[in-house]
Amino acid sequence: MDKILVIGTGGTIGSVKDDNIHLDSPFKILDYMTFENAEFDCVSPFTVLSENMSFELWKKLADYIGSVDFSKYKGIIVLHGSDTLSFTGALLANLFYDKPIVLVASDKPLEDKTANGFKNFENAVKYIQNGISKVYISYDRIYEAENKEPLENPVFKFKKILVITPYVGIDYNSYDLSNIDIVLHSMYHSATAPAEVKEFINRCKVSGAEFYFVTESSSADYESSKSFENIIFNSTVESAYARLLLTN
Repeated sequence: MDKILVIGTGGTIGSVKDDNIHLDSPFKILDYMTFENAEFDCVSPFTVLSENMSFELWKKLADYIGSVDFSKYKGIIVLHGSDTLSFTGALLANLFYDKPIVLVASDKPLEDKTANGFKNFENAVKYIQNGISKVYISYDRIYEAENKEPLENPVFKFKKILVITPYVGIDYNSYDLSNIDIVLHSMYHSATAPAEVKEFINRCKVSGAEFYFVTESSSADYESSKSFENIIFNSTVESAYARLLLTN
């Protein structure tokens, strides 16, 4: 019998729909599903709709997982909302890169029998029972949460990070850099960004804010990008965001 720890944090998978969708029981998935070869321990350090996830709640979740005796469990399932699922997945993947953890969400409350939460939870249980040693996300499919390479002694430190997505007509003067520690600027799919960003980077230097580009591309080959520095390549915004929070 495989023992699995289930951590309920709320989200749609722990919600109910009447006149709107709101939080209900964090472990209601186990009211609908049984497994002959798996036993579950359940704990809920907090419940929240994931659009309201915060640094404080992330810290509470990370501290709890850090206190778990993994020798007692085949793995951990984290029940989570879908809106910020990829952000929390990236955070946990960089904190617990070698631990068997699967994050699970649902597109609809579980009273709706078409909700993908049932299959997502089933897949998570199967993956853990088959033996994993990394952090995964189960949402329509199973995929590895990104962590480019293990961080040395990651430390969760609150930082004020401004995330900017470029768009046509972007006005960098509208961004207030007061009390901003880091600016994380995503790039267009070809690893480019508006020319006006160069002046904005100078503003960041004057204000004392660190500046980084992030792109899922492996290189920046266009002439307009050749002078850009501090580019985080081969990375999602979520992973770059998490790693900036975890490094001094």
